[in-house]
Amino acid sequence: MFKICVIGCGTMSSTGHGPAFAKYKKDYQDVVLAGCCDLDIQKAQDYMQAYGFEACYTDYTKMIEEIRPDVVSVITPVDFTCDVAIDVMKKGCNIILEKPPGKNIEEIRRMQAVAKEYGVSVRTSFNRRYTPLILELMRRVKASGETIISITYQMYRYNRFEPDFSTTAIHAIDVVKHIVGCDYQSVNLSYDHHPELGEGVKNVFLNGHFENGTHFQITLVPTGGAVTERLTVNTLGQSFFVDLPVWDNIDVPGKLLQVSQGNQCQVVTGDMLSDSIEMFDICGFYNENRLYFESLREGKSINDLESAIQSVELEDVVRRSLPHYAK
Repeated sequence: MFKICVIGCGTMSSTGHGPAFAKYKKDYQDVVLAGCCDLDIQKAQDYMQAYGFEACYTDYTKMIEEIRPDVVSVITPVDFTCDVAIDVMKKGCNIILEKPPGKNIEEIRRMQAVAKEYGVSVRTSFNRRYTPLILELMRRVKASGETIISITYQMYRYNRFEPDFSTTAIHAIDVVKHIVGCDYQSVNLSYDHHPELGEGVKNVFLNGHFENGTHFQITLVPTGGAVTERLTVNTLGQSFFVDLPVWDNIDVPGKLLQVSQGNQCQVVTGDMLSDSIEMFDICGFYNENRLYFESLREGKSINDLESAIQSVELEDVVRRSLPHYAK
């Protein structure tokens, strides 16, 4: 049996991960959704009933001791992620972490050291990396045999006036890096501050180059009128336009348009690549969990925290409104 436990039964866990766990259990008969934990017992009970878990807890130490799970999904606010993750790893558990995997590089390094010491696997839940349309985009770019010349990413939100949007912005920063396949070399940042909308509210504009020379632009506008994420990738003679399905937005089920040699067009929609148009499916939550679980079941050791370090560095640059970043 493959036993899964969850720490954190809040909104993100319930909308993205819970349905993914339920589908994974349905797809693989030897899977046991063994336990879910939240400080709020009502949330834990609701989660247990909604997604088919066998037990619920308010104490994750007790849950782990009683169940001895094969993997623990840690879906907590970032202020608690590092301490909870380290404690769980010291109990001998493989973990998957909701992004961002810590507030800074120091926390990531601490988690890396503990994972190595205790011989456990760690994955970070950057679901954009596993969105079916992103996977298809990367497959097509690779098949073209060409290097990416430029990439742009626009992230727009409506009524997101929280003081720190960087914990959402990291999605754009990370997936652009993931698509290009190497580190950012230099980044220039400018800011459009809106104190009249609340403390820390700002739009952010990033541009620069990757180590391989690819040029990028990232636009982060939490003060807009729509919830959208769209990107454009250019290689020699090819352009790819992707409208991502995010939070049941206007672009659902999403679309990838490939234009070659000026007018040769191919279109793929998100529902063509997924079992459903449910958010957990078309937004990558199912893929990120399934692929990690399968690796664990095959006895593979995973630790992708290193791949998150530069994303967290740039997230902190955005948080502090710094004008430049250089590797």
